[in-house]
Amino acid sequence: MRQQNLIIFFLLVPFVIGIGTFRASAGNLQPAAQVEYKIKAAFLLNFAKFITWPQKSSPEEDQSFTMCVLGEDPFGPTLAGIEARSVRGEKIKLRYIGDTGQATGCRLLFVSRSEKELLGDILAALQGKGIVTVSDIQGFAARGGSIEFVTRGNRLSFIINLAQANKQGVHMNASLLNLATRVIR
Repeated sequence: MRQQNLIIFFLLVPFVIGIGTFRASAGNLQPAAQVEYKIKAAFLLNFAKFITWPQKSSPEEDQSFTMCVLGEDPFGPTLAGIEARSVRGEKIKLRYIGDTGQATGCRLLFVSRSEKELLGDILAALQGKGIVTVSDIQGFAARGGSIEFVTRGNRLSFIINLAQANKQGVHMNASLLNLATRVIR
């Protein structure tokens, strides 16, 4: 039943966001890029709900779920208000960072397309830090990223690099794996 609910949710999120976004207000429709990143933001939040990270090493550590964006911000105002949400009882904290040295504490890290040329160095620097990396850079998962957004036709989907996630010490729910277009083992 839980898997069925998860599948329904992932299928309906883009549809609901799309309908809300395309409503005409005084004849204005939002550009496709804004719609795309609204959907990706919803996916990020839902990815976080179906991934288990290693336990924090001490109770004194910040008890929040830190989501980070590395590089130029493609989301714009889309992520505004995400800090009012929570993941497994932990309040979400959103951070925008300029380099991997600032990634301490990040659990889910979106790597912007602006970082494409530095991707090898970024992924090497984050290795073993328990950070799930997500991007829409083509070939991201094959190069060692955890989750890559892909578009097939007009449908947004994702590839999961399960081998990389396991190296990071995170566990991805089987239902999430079943929704992926491809799983790299």
